[in-house]
Amino acid sequence: MMRAKRFPKVLTGLVLALILVAGLTVPAGAGTRVEQAKVPPGLAYVVRYDGHLDPELLDLLHQVSKAEALRDAPPDSALLLERRAEEDKAAFAKVFQSRGRFAATVSISLDSAASPAVLTYAIDPGPQFDLRAVVLKTPDGGDASALPTAERLGLAVPSPFAAKAILDAEAKITELLRDDAHPDVKVDNRQVTANFADHAVSVVWTVSPGPKATFGPTSFAGLTTVKENYLAGMIPWRQGQPYDAKNVETYRHALNATGLFAAVQVETGAVDPATKQAPIKVSLTERKHRTIKGGVDYKTDEGPGANIGWENRNLFGGGEKLAVAGSASGIEQFGEVAFEKPDALTPKDLFKAKARVANEDKKAYKGQNATATASLRRQFTDAVSGGVGLGYRASRIEEDQSRPWESEARYGFVFLPVELGYDGRDDVLDPQKGLLATTSLAPYWGTLSGKDNFLRPEFTLAHYLKILDKPGLVLATRAVGGANIGTASENVTPDLRWYAGGSGSIRGYSYQSVGPMRGKTPVGGASLFTFSTELRWRVTELVGIVPFLDGGTAFGKALPPYDQPIMLGAGLGLRVYTPVGPIRLDVATPLARRQDIDDIAQFYCSIGQSF
Repeated sequence: MMRAKRFPKVLTGLVLALILVAGLTVPAGAGTRVEQAKVPPGLAYVVRYDGHLDPELLDLLHQVSKAEALRDAPPDSALLLERRAEEDKAAFAKVFQSRGRFAATVSISLDSAASPAVLTYAIDPGPQFDLRAVVLKTPDGGDASALPTAERLGLAVPSPFAAKAILDAEAKITELLRDDAHPDVKVDNRQVTANFADHAVSVVWTVSPGPKATFGPTSFAGLTTVKENYLAGMIPWRQGQPYDAKNVETYRHALNATGLFAAVQVETGAVDPATKQAPIKVSLTERKHRTIKGGVDYKTDEGPGANIGWENRNLFGGGEKLAVAGSASGIEQFGEVAFEKPDALTPKDLFKAKARVANEDKKAYKGQNATATASLRRQFTDAVSGGVGLGYRASRIEEDQSRPWESEARYGFVFLPVELGYDGRDDVLDPQKGLLATTSLAPYWGTLSGKDNFLRPEFTLAHYLKILDKPGLVLATRAVGGANIGTASENVTPDLRWYAGGSGSIRGYSYQSVGPMRGKTPVGGASLFTFSTELRWRVTELVGIVPFLDGGTAFGKALPPYDQPIMLGAGLGLRVYTPVGPIRLDVATPLARRQDIDDIAQFYCSIGQSF
């Protein structure tokens, strides 16, 4: 006769918790642990495992074993040790059940005459049980067509039984039905049955899907200065549209992304039986909208620097942002004002305006410039955005090393930038994985007599690959390029030429020193290509080590073939992780050191990753 054993819902839930218990681990295949340290008074003992167990399963047994965890606190008697072993036996049974080993047996023997005593678990894991049947039904046995299939739940039938897969599938039942307009879905019961005759497991879920619903009215609570109509315009659904939990989650992310709130809750209420609508309640806690910030940095090639800024992220109550910033170092001082208005034409459009003035005293040139731009940027998807703008740039160059015979030159350009970007990074300040890609194309028209027109394409590509979770190990790579096409490099204002070298470019070489030179002085190039590779190793929660390799150059011509060699720099960095981002300390050396131009090393200190 077929024998069946039933496991209640709570037992299967406990199984996963047991698997996740952190504890001692042993090398694969190890069967005995012997401590060399002095053992406290009591019945000292060692634990042995006899039986054919795969290393992963053996490690789980080590983790849940109370006898192993308490070896440094030996019991006073053999009887108390046997009690520990009995508790282990029950815990082992749950581990075996979680892995589909329902017929596993554990026998306990204790040799208390030995010194130390030997506690042995003789284990027969038994056959692997397979998942053979998955059934979803409603409480009244009625129409179950709305319920997902085993395939949609990610369960293959037949397949080796695993408790974690069952729990994951149960969570997916709710997720799928909520995405399919059933906000009131409830999993009433789970029944797992193991058949010992043919080593088969069946799982039966009883699910109340609830009525199919549409989105009802949305209400807001907790607003003080942010306007409700601004937030209502961001809602990605219309009232009366079929309910979809993904839209609710998208809206929650959008509210968080505004930076206006310290806490965001978007809750779905019970479906109104009369209208079949699900009301949405948005509970918000506003954060402070004004910020003053400042910082300092130091670079061997640029010297010390400082910056300060102020911003208001909710200027008129609709998420408008006004920011004022300034920065000063030995080679550059600038000030800028920026304004952003979300929901400019549609909720996906962002209007941006910016004005910037700068004074620069660099090796390649000395002068002042002012730039004003206005642009409209649209968020096409969560990751893809694009924009178009209009700008004007005026420059007064007092010294230009590429044209030393000129004492002063003035430049003026109208430009029309068109941009496209993809941002799939998981974090802006300290990305661990994902891709960032931006490209832009801007024609420049000279407004002063004798100044040439040119086309300026640019691109940035950065990729982040998480190799290990613990310790944190991330491979970060970046490539940057650009060109001024349509005129000779010396006909372009020097503050729009291309330069390489320095903290944000090729570390190990001094600022703007890689590329076309007049003697030992950089003059800027017509195009640029640089790349960087970092292996970011987070040794502890506080400290990380980063070996890196940078390379590239600025070229004298806009288009190939090029005649400048690629210059390489390598170094080692230290990262100190803080709530505001990592503090970066880098030291780098040029791998192609040029006599009387390059120092043996450059040092950099700033906040944030290098890219």
